[in-house]
Amino acid sequence: MARKSRKNIGAVAQTTSQEAGATVYRTAIYARLSREDNLSDSDSIENQIALLEKYIDDRPFLHLVGVFADNGFTGTDFNRPEWQRLMDQARIGVVNCILVKDLSRLGRNYIETGEFLEKICPFFGIRFIAVNDGFDTETAEANGQLSVSLSNIINDYYAKDISRKVSSVLRSKMENGEYIGSWEKYGYIKDPQNKNRLVINPDTAPVVRMIYEWRSEGMSYMGINKKLNDMGIPSPGQYKADRGIVTNNNQKPRKILWNKHMVTEILRDITYLGHLAQRKNTQCLYAGIPLTRAEEQDWIVVENTHESIIEQALFDRVQEINRAAAASAKGNQNKYDYLPKEKNLYGKKFTCADCGAVMKLVRSISTKKDKAYFTFKCPTFEEHGSRACNPKRIRKADLDEAVLSAIRAQLELFLDMQETLHRLLEKKRAAAKKTAKASEIRSLKNKIDHKKALFSGLYRDLREGLLNDEDYAQAREVLNGDISQLENRLAELMGTRVQTQEQITGEQRWSELAKQYYETQEVTAELVETMIESMQLDADNSLHITFNHMDEFKAIYDEVEALRKEAACA
Repeated sequence: MARKSRKNIGAVAQTTSQEAGATVYRTAIYARLSREDNLSDSDSIENQIALLEKYIDDRPFLHLVGVFADNGFTGTDFNRPEWQRLMDQARIGVVNCILVKDLSRLGRNYIETGEFLEKICPFFGIRFIAVNDGFDTETAEANGQLSVSLSNIINDYYAKDISRKVSSVLRSKMENGEYIGSWEKYGYIKDPQNKNRLVINPDTAPVVRMIYEWRSEGMSYMGINKKLNDMGIPSPGQYKADRGIVTNNNQKPRKILWNKHMVTEILRDITYLGHLAQRKNTQCLYAGIPLTRAEEQDWIVVENTHESIIEQALFDRVQEINRAAAASAKGNQNKYDYLPKEKNLYGKKFTCADCGAVMKLVRSISTKKDKAYFTFKCPTFEEHGSRACNPKRIRKADLDEAVLSAIRAQLELFLDMQETLHRLLEKKRAAAKKTAKASEIRSLKNKIDHKKALFSGLYRDLREGLLNDEDYAQAREVLNGDISQLENRLAELMGTRVQTQEQITGEQRWSELAKQYYETQEVTAELVETMIESMQLDADNSLHITFNHMDEFKAIYDEVEALRKEAACA
């Protein structure tokens, strides 16, 4: 099997005729592994990357600029964080070649994968190579495209076939009254003898009972929430964490307190009557249905599947109180529609520096009911007080003004830095012209041309079998070193700097940002999305803003500082 794989790799190499002086591709490695793959060790993220790094090492025309890996993400769509980050890099030109182990790592949806290969790659000028499939968009012909289409269809069929089988089994279990949740409901534990059956948890069931009784007496959601926290009763999330169960919601350093959402969920769940209501969320890959909240009439409900904690009369009384509270809240919802409203343009980017919660935009109404005020507040403090966080708030108008001022200052700093950069470069070029020897420059250029011509001979000798892999690699390394030294010396004589693609792209990007947003007078969703990575508000109301593209900004700054030092030593 390994021998066959080497032939596939060689096939791509032979069909890729890269002569000296041809394009050197800025290459990104992409690896993916999903939970449902159940693949061999050779398909691990680490082994995928190792294979692709070896592939790049053997090909001088591929220059590695980044590694992107999605671990635990399905290939049935392209909504994966590292893939999206890779696409962002490709759109701005940092990456123009993508390397994967095989087409299934790119995706298992043949329509989206075909769309990417046939439309997106040509549009952005991206070269795409699938090593084990022997596919390269640079050299693929009609028969190659057909082979890729067939591979994509097979991958898509495989993913949908697994989805169909799993969905069928899970639906059958739900209809039989078997509990299929990953974690038991609060108040219950999974039966040690049967993981698909719930049994009462003597530690938490009394808490559920207490919550229902408080509500039946007219206590509000927030009142119940506060009383539970005052009594020191662990919330469902904290209870799991205390038992060593790790979930996405309990990996925070602070204690997980009860909140209104937890209380509300418990007070309307028929699980506590001894019934199961499942399939509240649906996702069906083979039918093309994304994850969505199902309508209540579509839930799979099976009665009397386990012992109840709450009797029907108490449950019904609580539901009536819940409905009355909801109707009252709905009646007040549009009470002040005649006053202005505001949208939270910062979204999840704006968080509390202490607890990490997303800051909430709150509308307050004046006592005369004629004005509306908008303030960002920490929702953790508002719900739990000082036991959970520190008080912090900031008026939306003050926040917008601070954000605009910070963005303008950042762009102004870039413009000053850019002006300094160009001035220092011009000074360096002018000095170089006075001292550089024309004969040495011509000699260096000739030597560089000669060394690059040798590269062409190396490629031919390797393809024709006159050089083995080891001799080729050694000769290539020597030539690369020689060319690099000669080019650095030439750059020094010519008074030019050797820029990386990231530096060039970074300066272009920040120039565009300055042109577009330096004069802006209001905060917009586009401005926030483009300029801001994150924002945190401290207890003293100091605002910390992290801008996007700061790695590129630092590269420009480092270049300016290096040129300043050169000028000082000259």
